[in-house]
Amino acid sequence: MNIKDWAQKHFKKKARIYILPTRMGGYLNGLIFLMFLLSVGYGNNLLLVFTLFLFGFNLLWLIQSHFYLHSFKGLSLTIEDSFAREHALVQIKWENGPEEASSIETSLEMNESSYPIIQGHSSFPLRGLWTFSHLKVVSRMPYGLYRAWIYFPLIDVKAYVYPERLKEVPPLNIKNLQDEGELNAHEKGLHEFWGMGPYQGEELRRISWKHYARLGTLVVKEGERFSSSEIQFRYHPELPDKELELSRLATQMVYCHENEIQFSLDTGTGKKEADRNQYHLKECLRELSKC
Repeated sequence: MNIKDWAQKHFKKKARIYILPTRMGGYLNGLIFLMFLLSVGYGNNLLLVFTLFLFGFNLLWLIQSHFYLHSFKGLSLTIEDSFAREHALVQIKWENGPEEASSIETSLEMNESSYPIIQGHSSFPLRGLWTFSHLKVVSRMPYGLYRAWIYFPLIDVKAYVYPERLKEVPPLNIKNLQDEGELNAHEKGLHEFWGMGPYQGEELRRISWKHYARLGTLVVKEGERFSSSEIQFRYHPELPDKELELSRLATQMVYCHENEIQFSLDTGTGKKEADRNQYHLKECLRELSKC
């Protein structure tokens, strides 16, 4: 192994600790230096001893600032998907770290931009698939005299940021579809039935919960006609305001999921078949974030 490879292995990939005095730390260092000049200039041994004593404590605080961050090891970090300009949950776990980990400040670094993590959450301004390079950890321990920080390299830490949600849900074009069950000649609304029968493992939505609450027996609605709703979302990249169109689709999808309305998505490059579960919503929003 040559010197260049050895240097890249031991220095470039190693997290370094940087330390600078805070304003109060600068005042303290200035005071120590002034006391040293006065003690030497006037030959005051008592002042010199006190200056050296204070300098020793200052040096101990400096070393403590270094070792406080040096004790953080075994970083594990995950970022949950979120919408643009909304809080994203950031989970940080240390294999070995001080009990006072709450006293540190953390931020995610990407392309020379910093995104602070406050109470386990961060916020990202734009949609997309974000890849972070470092986690910056800042400490002012002990006593706030020195500001020490370190950059922990992150490997394959990514987060999907969905399009920004609108404050109001745009109008939806809902299509009603026939589901299982017999037709009712006097159809009204989405659910109609003409009789009751004992429960024999049918779908939960066919159970009459009102009868169960009153009689304590599970019965199902016989001859019920089910009408389900479905929406077909299509992304139109040719529209002038691309981000507004993506925000509209994201907002409507969340509304459909919350109201158990099936929806499909066609982005032109891929299609997601109709469904309404949480996983389907997540996959569709991820597709929008990459458009």
